[in-house]
Amino acid sequence: MPRIYSSDNDPLDFCNRHFPNEQNAIKKYSNCGDGPDSRGNCFNYDTEHPDYYDDEYRCVICKCKLTSLDNHKKGLK
Repeated sequence: MPRIYSSDNDPLDFCNRHFPNEQNAIKKYSNCGDGPDSRGNCFNYDTEHPDYYDDEYRCVICKCKLTSLDNHKKGLK
């Protein structure tokens, strides 16, 4: 947490503040097309992610740098 894979298998990382609840995530990210090699819908909610501790990962909504504080679930909107 907090990572979502869109239906086209694109990994989306969020800060705790912007991580959507599952119902909103399904509406927004589950109809983006098929995954690679036409293997179908790859949507996945609250999946494993790398540790957030460096500049490599940013929230897709606010673009803030993800830190170790974002590694754990705090509560969902």
